[in-house]
Amino acid sequence: MKYQVGGSLPSDDPSYVIRQADEQLYNSLKAGDFCYIFNSRQMGKSSLLHRTKDRLIQEGDSCVYIDVTRLGSEDTTTEQWYKGIIICLFYGLNLADQINFKQWWEKQAGLSPVQKLNQFVEEILLSPQASQRIFIFIDEIDSLLSLSFPVSDFFAWIRHCYNQRAQDAKFQRLAFAVFGVATPSDLIADKRRTPFNIGKAIELYGFKIEEASPLLKGLDKVVCQPQIILQKIIDWTAGQPFLTQKLCQLVVQIAKETPHNKIELPPATEGYWIEQLVKKQIIQQWKAKDDPEHLRTIRDRLLHNEQRAGRLLGIYQQILEAEAGNPPVAIDDSREQKELLLSGLVEKHNGYLKIKNPIYRHVFNAEWVERQLNNLRPYSQIFNAWIASNYQDESRLLRGKALKDAQNWSIGKSLSDLDYKFFAASQEYEQREIQTTLEAARAQEVEKRLAQEKKSTKLQRWLLIGMCIKFLVSTSVAIGIYILYRQAKTSETEAKNSEICALVSASEGMFASNRRLDVLVAAIKAQQRLKKLEKPNADIEHQVNDVLEQAVYGADEYNRFAGHQAAVMSVDISPDSSLIASASIDKTIRLWRRDGTAVVTLKGHLGAIRSVKFSPNGQMLASAGEDGTIKLWKRQGTDNQWQISQTFKGHTASVWGVAFSPDGQFLVSAGWDRTVRLWQQDGKLLKTFSCP
Repeated sequence: MKYQVGGSLPSDDPSYVIRQADEQLYNSLKAGDFCYIFNSRQMGKSSLLHRTKDRLIQEGDSCVYIDVTRLGSEDTTTEQWYKGIIICLFYGLNLADQINFKQWWEKQAGLSPVQKLNQFVEEILLSPQASQRIFIFIDEIDSLLSLSFPVSDFFAWIRHCYNQRAQDAKFQRLAFAVFGVATPSDLIADKRRTPFNIGKAIELYGFKIEEASPLLKGLDKVVCQPQIILQKIIDWTAGQPFLTQKLCQLVVQIAKETPHNKIELPPATEGYWIEQLVKKQIIQQWKAKDDPEHLRTIRDRLLHNEQRAGRLLGIYQQILEAEAGNPPVAIDDSREQKELLLSGLVEKHNGYLKIKNPIYRHVFNAEWVERQLNNLRPYSQIFNAWIASNYQDESRLLRGKALKDAQNWSIGKSLSDLDYKFFAASQEYEQREIQTTLEAARAQEVEKRLAQEKKSTKLQRWLLIGMCIKFLVSTSVAIGIYILYRQAKTSETEAKNSEICALVSASEGMFASNRRLDVLVAAIKAQQRLKKLEKPNADIEHQVNDVLEQAVYGADEYNRFAGHQAAVMSVDISPDSSLIASASIDKTIRLWRRDGTAVVTLKGHLGAIRSVKFSPNGQMLASAGEDGTIKLWKRQGTDNQWQISQTFKGHTASVWGVAFSPDGQFLVSAGWDRTVRLWQQDGKLLKTFSCP
């Protein structure tokens, strides 16, 4: 007997191991269920598929096998791909003698690809003349995810066939079995559509010792204790089909190299002998001995996507640490956990994740994980030192440009929990440093200002004494007082400039720490202090303007006003800042309070409103619209009572802008008719300016 390492086993192969999934899949299909078997690679999915298919064919059912990897690559068009599916069904069910495929295909011109597939199934496969049940087996379904066009329509069509069974009896003859390395959520990625939530999931587990008796046939003649040897092999592989077959084949090969083609082992040494075989032939230098490829497939699935590799390795690292006594990793069905499960490296166990078998634990051990994470992280050296200090050595944290570079590197990546903890600790430490620096700067400025004030006070005291003594020298005293006054003013100005500079520094520091609201408050305070100076310093004024622009343009949204039914074209704030007016394409003006509370909706325009403006005293509101008019609204006592006091007509096209004069007595409007018009409040047109 020869063991097969890799590839699909023939349905009648003597080494085929019948598992619980065999009966589950067969019985579910016979019961009319749509089934899917999603698992990691080399778990025996294809062998299960072919054995179940052959069993159904022997019972008189029609079966079609579709390997989607043969239907096309990234360059395949949607039309070509669906035509390939239909051709597989056509030849798989031997329909060439019944219909002329070319003529049928030409008749379907004008239909979309998925409509042609549905038409073929309803018209040909499920025709009234046929009565057999049809089972469609689709293998390697995960290869669809790399196509250049979305495949959601195909799986939505499968769901359609499932739902049609309740309305059309002929669809009860049709069933699907889908195999691959994927999750149901991968199949219909469009979040606007109903997810792929039909059918029955068939779980595929490793070989159990009571199921694996077919494998004993190959061991009986080559080893003296075949039952024990097989048990020890399964202890190392946890029944993983590929590894179990490979170890059985290695035992046979070693037996052939002995003088009597049989391995004789002393009692109770079987476990040690298998352990040495596993370490020598599989674990040690595994990259060179991984043929056919298995362990490298797992490695590549973990590392191929750099954006998620750090997160996958981080979760797997926690699973390794759980086996050393740390808290176990609970199953949360996250995208990363599903990816780990599909790699085959881990499996579910009592609500937690655990490593599937000892071979994986030895190959993908803590040292291997650490090397891979170090290769991914640009900051791995100081990160490892921080971890080694039990997260206490703050000198190992990132700061300044190094922190910003690391954060930029992490954008778009899914990292481990420890990475995010490291970033949080680095940000907190940098914020403390900035705060300490700011406080020291402020204290230094205060001390400097006090020293200057003391000096000024002392000089004033001596000056008064001198004035009493030298009263007659009034001119000299006046000059001295003037000089002292100028010094005091200069000191005061310098102190105020220092305070403004401290606010500027504080704003910049808080911006680096992402405290956007505090940034804006500090920048506004600096601007207010600057306006109180008689002659502000040009450099300081430039710095204040820079941090204010940084605070405004880098600010996050603080509040949102929702209520208009179309785009908002204009917004204005009342002089006392108590009201906000917004004009919209929905032909309305809405007044709001600063906290987002809607006050009143004003209607009167017959077209979209392009501009809105409060009068300087806040009692009037002007609006300009695409109906060619300007309307003047007047407050009637309270904020929610406004009435149209005047309608200005004169523009021959849409009015796009309106504004009050500083004294509120005049209005100016600009229109699509290429004119600017000046009006009195009573609606009288004073002047028209035409644009060339």
